[in-house]
Amino acid sequence: MKKNIFNFIFCILSMIAIIFIFKHNLEVQKVIIDAVNLFLNRVFVSLFPMFIINDILISLNIPYYFYKIFNGIFRKAFKTSGICAYVFIMSLISGTPSNAYILKNLVSDNKLSVREANHYLYFTYFSNPLFLMTMLTQIFATKIAIKIILIHYCSNLIIGLALRKKAPNMGNSQISFKADNITSTLIKSINRSISTLLMILGTIVFYMLITYIFTNYLPCDYFIKTILAGLLEITNGLNMLKNLTILNEIKEIIAVIIISFGGLSINTQIKAILEDTDLNYKYFFNGRLMQALISFILIIIF
Repeated sequence: MKKNIFNFIFCILSMIAIIFIFKHNLEVQKVIIDAVNLFLNRVFVSLFPMFIINDILISLNIPYYFYKIFNGIFRKAFKTSGICAYVFIMSLISGTPSNAYILKNLVSDNKLSVREANHYLYFTYFSNPLFLMTMLTQIFATKIAIKIILIHYCSNLIIGLALRKKAPNMGNSQISFKADNITSTLIKSINRSISTLLMILGTIVFYMLITYIFTNYLPCDYFIKTILAGLLEITNGLNMLKNLTILNEIKEIIAVIIISFGGLSINTQIKAILEDTDLNYKYFFNGRLMQALISFILIIIF
């Protein structure tokens, strides 16, 4: 039933996009160029090198050393293996959707079980810190921007702690000691990274186009359009939030919820990366709903 609903929604969005493309061709060109510029200037430059570096680190069995160093700490804190530390740190540095990319590769290389990887999808989602700082300081004072970023990150820790009892048995984690050939790994990584990044580019273009249509032609007030833009795509949502004339406290709430949920654009990217694997997107989606709720509570308290 849920699948049919999502398919119907995407069908409607696609039909709207097609009609708009024919009626407003010049505007569509501008939106697509803006989306490509966003991808090249903020997404590609941060994710492509991190994807390559991650694949090389995995081939050199660096996750094994994270496992050895952090295993005791992460077992006590989250009831997970030390490999979670590797996913956690690399995802935090490079930003989403790198967590799905890393988990997929760890599973395919038999360095992580599917059950563990699915569990990690709950609480390893991080927006790129440089991206967040750039966007948020255009809306808030630096102190507030840092507070929102810390809440975004801390909410992941809270989810990990809250789900300790649901963590699968980590006793049989598969750690490979054999290092792969670097040249072969590099070639495969470049091909795999480019394929993933092209998918991300297509997703960004699609959602920026849909967001533009809704925010410019939907007959509702600017507040509703801002919320809708944020639910579709983070960048547009935060850009519109900057011009919203409401209390700063309300802006903080909206910003932290938009960032924590990730927007349908990020969710679609994660789902696409996990396609053709045994990893289940529902763990990521449920985690984002939990994170949005926890972030909302934290921003109200602090």
